[in-house]
Amino acid sequence: MAHHTPPETDAAVHAEQIRTLYTQSLAIVVVNPLNAAIVAAVLWPWANPWLLTGWVAAMTVVFAVRAGLRNRYLQLQPAPDEHTVWARRLVWTALATGLLWGLGGAVFYQARAVIPELLLVFVIGGMVAGASGTLALHLPAFMAFTVSAIVPVAVRIFAEADAPHVAMGVLALVYGVAMSLLARNTNRSVTEAFRLRFENQDLLARLSAAQLSLAETNQSLERRVAERSAAFERQSEALRDAQRMESVGLLAGGVAHDFNNLLTVILGNVEMLLTDLRHAKDRSKLEEVQSAANRGATLVSQLLAFSRRQVMVRQVLDLNAVVTDVRPLLTRLIGEHIELRVTLATAALPVRADLTQIQQTIINLATNARDAMPAGGTLTIETGRVDEVPAGLTLPPGGYVMLSVRDTGVGMDTATIRMAFHPFFTTKDVGKGTGLGLASVHGIVEQSGGHVYVESELGRGSCFRVLLPRVSVESVDATAPPPRTPVVETPRTATVLIVEDEALVRSVVVRVLGHAGYTVIEAPDGEQALQTVRAQETSIDLVISDVVMARMGGLDLAKYLSVERPGTPVLLISGYNREEMLDDPEHTIGFLQKPFTPSELLEKVSGLLTLARRPVKHTR
Repeated sequence: MAHHTPPETDAAVHAEQIRTLYTQSLAIVVVNPLNAAIVAAVLWPWANPWLLTGWVAAMTVVFAVRAGLRNRYLQLQPAPDEHTVWARRLVWTALATGLLWGLGGAVFYQARAVIPELLLVFVIGGMVAGASGTLALHLPAFMAFTVSAIVPVAVRIFAEADAPHVAMGVLALVYGVAMSLLARNTNRSVTEAFRLRFENQDLLARLSAAQLSLAETNQSLERRVAERSAAFERQSEALRDAQRMESVGLLAGGVAHDFNNLLTVILGNVEMLLTDLRHAKDRSKLEEVQSAANRGATLVSQLLAFSRRQVMVRQVLDLNAVVTDVRPLLTRLIGEHIELRVTLATAALPVRADLTQIQQTIINLATNARDAMPAGGTLTIETGRVDEVPAGLTLPPGGYVMLSVRDTGVGMDTATIRMAFHPFFTTKDVGKGTGLGLASVHGIVEQSGGHVYVESELGRGSCFRVLLPRVSVESVDATAPPPRTPVVETPRTATVLIVEDEALVRSVVVRVLGHAGYTVIEAPDGEQALQTVRAQETSIDLVISDVVMARMGGLDLAKYLSVERPGTPVLLISGYNREEMLDDPEHTIGFLQKPFTPSELLEKVSGLLTLARRPVKHTR
């Protein structure tokens, strides 16, 4: 349906358009003589200097007339019914300006002279493009300028009559039509905007009345945007930090794997030597080596925890019970100069995690808090439920339990907070810390599906918060670890196939099992082991295999054995964490992480053979 507006509205819109054109900056008008002077300066070697001078002078006169009309208009501020006269004046001055550009282009155009051609076409095209924005409010003025500027130049170009110039002339006319359509669209949009403005004066009045409210809303919006921007920056920083931690974790995991192989060799040989030697002096030296190797194994374990490659035996635990059990140890650990306060949630806080590693997390956080309070203070441990993920944390939705460890120590600055969970970063003196305590906490919590973060301020202490996914309270297990199967030390006649690509580790395992009375067969990789099994006429009672090998790893080997030799128990060993295990309904697949001692190896072997229901005859 057509839209009809009252005549007085149309008159007001027309008057507003003319007023807008006259109140434009004087700089828009002065562009014409300025550009003409530049063009004349460039064309001076090619054109008649007198004609160029007269052309620039004429452009300056027209500019002076337009500037005078503008100043007169601003002084008089004519009524809306007088704007028709001022519109005609605007059209005549635009026509004069355009005609000067068109005639100048036609006179000064020189075919096959690149600089005059390009300069005139470029400048006149630019002036028309500029007019589509400055004169579009009044289409007659724009058309007067555009037609008078383009047509003479196009006619001059057509006069050359060759194909390139004909094409150039057509392009000039097409350009003029395109600019006219653009100006028309602009005019239509602005006219409609003015019309809406005058048709809705009452809305403008109400808008003015609501300006203060809008300003307040805008301030609130700015605050929200600032908060969202800050939150986004925090999330971006957390993502960058997670990527850095992931890279370091991969490196740490690889280093830990190699060290576990070396430590397996050291611990195995030391334990066998301690068994053989009887002299106290010699034993003390070996015990020192054993102690150092065990410390190295602890550091490697922390590296694996940080890189989230640690072996985890998950069970459902009550976090309150874990804190209660470890509290006596914490009291002795932090010393008498620090007060320990424990506040536990009234209801159970069930989580699925590794008991030993959660205990280690609490101990590491308490130790870190103790070191931050050398002159004494208060260590507060709290537990509670968290039903919604705190703002700024990228965690899956759902219920969580929280462990909070707060101290009143020296606190940390922003740079220290950012590096707190990085491995080997420590603010302690040389020799007083490995920098792996908080890194292992980070790895344990992340591997358990949770998140750990710190809030701190210099001089006001720190608070570490651990969030772990909450599980059903009905499934809480006992916190006590399952009883260990006693080591069977008597020699056995079982045949064991050891598959290990690290020669030193394979040698230690072979000697340990051989010394215990087992018949041992070696293979350097999974493919060779499978060939050995297929060629072996007698039964193989147990296969011990490394998980990661270049030619068929332990998991693939176990799959083949489950088909070709069903029921054969397999003990997987690895310097990494427990890999994704096979379906094992008969419980014939075990796992032992490196580094391990001979006694741990023999215990695992005996347990698997027993579970596999393969009775073994004792040798005498």
